[in-house]
Amino acid sequence: MERNITDSRPTQQEFDFSIVSAELTIEAMRDSGYKDTDHALAELIDNSVEAKADLVEIIAVEKLLDPEKPYARPQVSEIAVADNGGGMNSTTLRRALKFGDGTRRLNRPKRGIGRFGVGLPQSSISQCRRVDVWTWQNGADNAFHCYLDLDEIKSTGQQEVPPATPSSVPEQWKEIATTTSETAGTLVVWSKLDRVQWRSGGKTIERTADLCGRIYRKFLTDHEKPVMIKLILASDKDNHLDIKQENECFPNDPLYLISPSSTPEPFQDKPMFKLFNERTWLIKNNNTQGEVHVRCTMARPDAINEKKSKIPWPKSYSKAGDAPWGKHAARNKGISIVRARRELEMSTAWVNNYEPEERWWSVEVEFDPILDEIFGVVNNKQHAHTFVKGAGFDLDEWKYPEETFGEFSDRLKETSDPMADLIEIWIWIDDQIRRMRTERRTIMRGTGPQTRHPETGEEVEDVATKIIKEQKEKGDTGDSDRAPETNEEEKIQKIVESTKQVRVEDKTAYEWAEETVRGGRRVLMKAVTLGHQDAFFDVESVNDLLEIWLNDQHPVHKHLIQVLATRNEDQSPEELVERLRKAEFTLKMLLIAWARHEDKVPAEIKERLEDIRMDWGREARKFLKVIET
Repeated sequence: MERNITDSRPTQQEFDFSIVSAELTIEAMRDSGYKDTDHALAELIDNSVEAKADLVEIIAVEKLLDPEKPYARPQVSEIAVADNGGGMNSTTLRRALKFGDGTRRLNRPKRGIGRFGVGLPQSSISQCRRVDVWTWQNGADNAFHCYLDLDEIKSTGQQEVPPATPSSVPEQWKEIATTTSETAGTLVVWSKLDRVQWRSGGKTIERTADLCGRIYRKFLTDHEKPVMIKLILASDKDNHLDIKQENECFPNDPLYLISPSSTPEPFQDKPMFKLFNERTWLIKNNNTQGEVHVRCTMARPDAINEKKSKIPWPKSYSKAGDAPWGKHAARNKGISIVRARRELEMSTAWVNNYEPEERWWSVEVEFDPILDEIFGVVNNKQHAHTFVKGAGFDLDEWKYPEETFGEFSDRLKETSDPMADLIEIWIWIDDQIRRMRTERRTIMRGTGPQTRHPETGEEVEDVATKIIKEQKEKGDTGDSDRAPETNEEEKIQKIVESTKQVRVEDKTAYEWAEETVRGGRRVLMKAVTLGHQDAFFDVESVNDLLEIWLNDQHPVHKHLIQVLATRNEDQSPEELVERLRKAEFTLKMLLIAWARHEDKVPAEIKERLEDIRMDWGREARKFLKVIET
């Protein structure tokens, strides 16, 4: 019955002046942006690392929830994280379950893993409706216990974290978690699991091992005090836990420099990549200086070209990407962003997703927590939003037309724009990635399909060489035909010097030159990064050689040349047709762009362009006769 409007007696609800109710706040925080269960678990491991633990145990408990159902399978019923860190007293324990608190955040400078003091409660409720914590500093029998139960909060309107009470760690956890035998430690248990990503405990353990191996790789391999992470799969039968599987978490290094590691054979005990380049920047934030260190690595020939490998491959694969280590690298492709030695995210913003070979380079960006605001770190420590925005940074799109780089940088600093401190890093990373792509193509040369004549199978450079020689015999000559005769070594050296102008490494330049000269070719065509961005190809005449450089940064290369050149036997007929449609569209847009160019030029230049177009068409007829039927 509704209360009479004249009744002046207040209800309990009328005395509640909270801006937001506890129930609504917690339900909203459940959608806090954790990518999945293993990322939420990483928050608990952060707490263990901060507590100076050198052993962390992750336990997934499976239980047959409904034995009466046919074909019933065990499902994950509880997930626990136990450590042998310093433990907590009762007051600290209670505060640890409070959102936005945390003694480490308040009492220590921003140098450690922690950030906002919400990790334990926020990550827990993102996966379950109840979290229990036992912590001890004088043996597990003398532990304190505290918990959050969302069902209780909803039914009672609970506003405060319950008081921590003395409570021994339950026997079932003592039997399975070795850390409970330590003098100090903490045990966190998730139950009432309603948002975990995987129903299988085994899958939870498998995915967590892969992610934690990457996130905590620097802690797992610390020379002074390495952290060991154990992954345990247990079964629950009548509240008795039995271990079904127990594994140690191995480092999963996206730079592939650490060994031993989780990388499959034959690279589990040797580096699969090599260091390509590294650089350090010092950046000030609020009068405190922080360091940014960037390392770039790329695959060794052993991993991507069986013909050049000094390590015997376990068995023959059609390509390195199909091998176990190639699939492992595909899961780690991108830029690893590391804060306080702990990975925040593996960003694929710099990756060309249409190119499977992107897995063969890697970049690690490591920075101090003092630079959180500049990098745009969010509270769940899974993203560095501001830094990631710099992928593919185009300076011309941001600065004023007549503005120099220095003036542009100064303007950003005057407005306290975080970009000011990151631009130089973005540009440097982009340049390194371009260089690594170029070197990777050289290493993999011969491992993938070449552009060949559809009937004879000859490579395009060899077919073009024949046509050029035939033209020369008929007196149809160009500058390259009139070059003075030189020996092979002199030709190779001149090509190497010319190739360096397009920023190709010495070793790569020599291999290209030797392949061209020894093969008697008159054409060298490669994809490189040109100094200017507008031309989609460039031409040089060196001795009797035509050098044709395809600009791998131009849209024509990405949307036409690369689309047609990429081979993928797994593609369906529909996908192949779609690729051809994209290439057709790109080609027609390219022709329209030329037509528009002719349309815009002055009349005196227009006639010359028309002549060039006609001349190019005539030359094309001569070269394309080889594929006419």
